[in-house]
Amino acid sequence: MKSLHEEQPVIVIHSLGDCDAGLWQQVLYGIEEEGIPFLIEQNTTIDVVNAAYAAAQRSPLLVGMACTREEIVVHFKNLQPSNPLFRLAKPLEQKAEHLRDLGNNAARLVKGLPFKSL
Repeated sequence: MKSLHEEQPVIVIHSLGDCDAGLWQQVLYGIEEEGIPFLIEQNTTIDVVNAAYAAAQRSPLLVGMACTREEIVVHFKNLQPSNPLFRLAKPLEQKAEHLRDLGNNAARLVKGLPFKSL
């Protein structure tokens, strides 16, 4: 059986226990707009930063994300584990465009394009 790294290039997304699936929808739209595939996995850890870093380690594209009800994190494999690229607090209170821009930025990291302002 092939490992994830041998199968398909995806951004790995870790959904933590209290992450409402609705939180992801606009973020996923942003990733899709940039044409980058993703894979959502459940994660049992409670530390969203560590979960995002673990997702980046598993991603063939070197980009990982994680979510709780309190925060969405975008991480890059080559960064320090405790220093994610983006942290968006209180996602339930964010505008849809802001969440979509976060997804765009995760995909733009893969593509090497400039980030949108958050």
